[in-house]
Amino acid sequence: MVFSDREGKVYIHPFLRMVVQEGTRLRLPLKEELIPLPQGCRLFFLPGRRPLGFNPGSSSFEVLSLFEGRGVWAVGAFLIPAYLRLHLPATFWEDRNILLPLWAYTAVGFFGGRFFVSAVRVDRRQRQWPRYYKGISLRKNIEKLLKRYPQNRLLRHFANCAYNYRCLAATNLFLHRWEASLVVSNRCNASCWGCLSYQKDLFIPSHQRISFRPHIEEVAEVALEHILSASEPIVSFGQGCEGEPLMESKLLVRTLKFVRRRTLRGTIHLNTNASIPAAIDELGAAGLSSLRISLNSAREEFYNLYFRPRGYKFSDVIRSLKVAKKRGVFVSLNLLLFPGFNDTRGEVEALVRLVKKYKVDMVQMRNLSIDSEFFSQVVLKDFKEKPLGMLYLWQKLKAIKGLKLGYFNLPHSEFSHFQNL
Repeated sequence: MVFSDREGKVYIHPFLRMVVQEGTRLRLPLKEELIPLPQGCRLFFLPGRRPLGFNPGSSSFEVLSLFEGRGVWAVGAFLIPAYLRLHLPATFWEDRNILLPLWAYTAVGFFGGRFFVSAVRVDRRQRQWPRYYKGISLRKNIEKLLKRYPQNRLLRHFANCAYNYRCLAATNLFLHRWEASLVVSNRCNASCWGCLSYQKDLFIPSHQRISFRPHIEEVAEVALEHILSASEPIVSFGQGCEGEPLMESKLLVRTLKFVRRRTLRGTIHLNTNASIPAAIDELGAAGLSSLRISLNSAREEFYNLYFRPRGYKFSDVIRSLKVAKKRGVFVSLNLLLFPGFNDTRGEVEALVRLVKKYKVDMVQMRNLSIDSEFFSQVVLKDFKEKPLGMLYLWQKLKAIKGLKLGYFNLPHSEFSHFQNL
């Protein structure tokens, strides 16, 4: 078991063993559930959370409050992209006035001189790995593009995202590669518990939401700059620093038409809650390449618990999925996963039914970024279903013929050629 002092220094316990958590259930991890901590992952100490370990001498779980007379906190890991979290850190929520920042915390332990995490790799590609963003001349690239487009407010917004928030999608724009951001909306019609850009009461948002409505010229300039200059270019509406892009659907449609009149190169993508089917239909007709629909559950009751929709229903999301498929858009699910919830039989069966019925092209396995104790004990307080393990969920999805499983949005060239791990 690993733990931390109050300054964030990490220690290895002399005899307590690592314990993992699925929702509120505790157990020892299995060997096949552990991998060495991938390069680039971060360790976090978790204030207000005491670490839980297993005492092999007494065969019991124990809360560690003090070590050598000093107070201690639990430790979690944050995984780099392409890895799926299998378990939560095992903790005792001692101080309920402390809510953790919006990250996806993963169980971590130590053995044989190395840290191990409870995780599995779900995508063979290495997009957005930290090592590809080190030693780059980001400031020079930012200054060069800002000089080329001095009046473009959207580009200045992305410069702040890339330089100060270290947003990788924004950084890609200035590095002329892979997937880059297109942000248009400061409004939203949902109140997701884990929203990264707007929080009313409980959590502190990870970054600031865009404060203006960009003009069509600003959006098109950014889109064309990336599509015409980048390697494997994808431009994506719907980013962490905005609300729901469908709230600006007319601007999206105009941008699509404007760009596609000038080039057919690149992939134009939309990340969305898919709340407005008519808007999805217009975008599909205008040339949208791909669509990623955010879901935490394929069951309406639990979808509503997390997304807290305003002015739309779960049935609208399903209608949007159907409309997109009819328009020939490549459809992915942005599956926001939480161990102990999404790996229950009811959740897995509902998800498999949805994927098969509506012929979803891809499921992207994403770790839900939220305080795990808060989500388990407050949002899912009445949830009693037994977890079967995240590997069980992954195997059930892998068994669906033709379904692509991964982590990242795909460029158009990989829609038919992408291979699962």
